[in-house]
Amino acid sequence: MSPEETTMGHEPETVRGEVISVGEDGVRVRLSSDEIVVASGDTSSLEEGDRGLFALEEPRADGTRRVLWVSEEASDEPTSFDEEFDELQGALRDRRPTPRHAAEAPSHTLDEERIEAWSKRVSAALAQVRKHRAKRLSDHTNDAT
Repeated sequence: MSPEETTMGHEPETVRGEVISVGEDGVRVRLSSDEIVVASGDTSSLEEGDRGLFALEEPRADGTRRVLWVSEEASDEPTSFDEEFDELQGALRDRRPTPRHAAEAPSHTLDEERIEAWSKRVSAALAQVRKHRAKRLSDHTNDAT
């Protein structure tokens, strides 16, 4: 039985991963499925940021999974992030930039003009009401004497 085979005799699943930390607690690897596992076997050559293929072992009794370093990635296939980044960059490259000068805003909008006209009409009507009220009070005062 080869070292990559599990105790059950099945070929382990080979997955892509990236080393995210190397420390006293071991080498942690983020798999392409975003699962974080601990690498086992000879990990002395691994450094943070290394990408490669890992053989995924069967889950242990405690539920944890480990991976064995198989090899560096043979191809430079872009990851989904790289593909999205390239697509976004391509879209931005084809887009014409808009000028960034501030357009002069009109001093008054149509709504502001309508409100100002209404306010003037109300002020004129209120002045007329006050004038008529004062006249009625004056007439009422003159009649009472």
